Amino acid sequence: MSRRSDEYQAGVPQKSYDLLFEGFIVLGVVLAIVVVLAAVVGSPDYPTVRATDVATLQPVAFDQTAATILSGQSSLQTYGPPYTNDNDNAQKILGISPATWAGVRIPIDAAKVLVLDPLAKLAQLSPQVATALDEYNTASSDQQDAWNTAYLKALDDATVSNGRVHVTNGDYGPVPTMVDGLRSLAAAGLLEGALQSDLRIPYSLDNTRALLFFEDDVDHNVAGSLDMLGSQWGIVHETGAYPGAWWLGPYALFYQIPPMNASPNGDLQVALIMLVIFLILMFLPVIPGLNLIPRGIHLYRLVWRDWYHRPDGSGGEAPTGTL
Repeated sequence: MSRRSDEYQAGVPQKSYDLLFEGFIVLGVVLAIVVVLAAVVGSPDYPTVRATDVATLQPVAFDQTAATILSGQSSLQTYGPPYTNDNDNAQKILGISPATWAGVRIPIDAAKVLVLDPLAKLAQLSPQVATALDEYNTASSDQQDAWNTAYLKALDDATVSNGRVHVTNGDYGPVPTMVDGLRSLAAAGLLEGALQSDLRIPYSLDNTRALLFFEDDVDHNVAGSLDMLGSQWGIVHETGAYPGAWWLGPYALFYQIPPMNASPNGDLQVALIMLVIFLILMFLPVIPGLNLIPRGIHLYRLVWRDWYHRPDGSGGEAPTGTL
């Protein structure tokens, strides 16, 4: 240690402590626990929600998702930055919206990118889909809206037979053929590839579009079945019956209390609260009043109890200027 530090610590009670040795002990214990638990209970990871699973196991849910996106009624279309220019829906506090500072970095026209573009690829292989897509694209926007609305409503009473979705007769135009084609693409395991194929890189690790496709109802329902919704303290839960990220409990707590639990700006509010708490803890030693808390609660006497309980009576209050 330097001469200055020696002078500064002169008279301060000290005791030897091998931090490196204790660190290795903790590392060894944690490693042993992890290895044993991994061998006994395995991985708690829930299988990925894939388009092929939704299309084959829940075809009506898939069709409702596709029809909702096509009709412009998905939450993505009014999400705001970084996907759309709808700044009115961006979270804000006191009129300040940090999400808008970076602007639209991942522009996504949901109906085009998530439905029409994959169908355009499928149309090169399916004349039926090509005809339906051409009819849809050449129709007026009012006609498209009428088809979409009617078909989306009809799906509420849809039935499934031999893997096909059946709805009551109605004027749906080419929409049923388009949605059936998209579901067939998904059932074959090709939808995710079709969504990402225009990125033009050898290996795509960006699954944003595939995740956004099911983010409204399907993923929400799966999360609910796993008790992982925000209202279920989901951020601290692991998939399945396993302990999760308990250290995020304080963060999740604020989502359960007003006004954050019902506010459209809840994410931003919670983030700012946690930021303020973090800054207070970081600068606690220099915040007047708060930096006197250790003296008031005398926790240091418990930490250094062997000094304050010395049998020879030499223990006492710490020297002036120290705790």
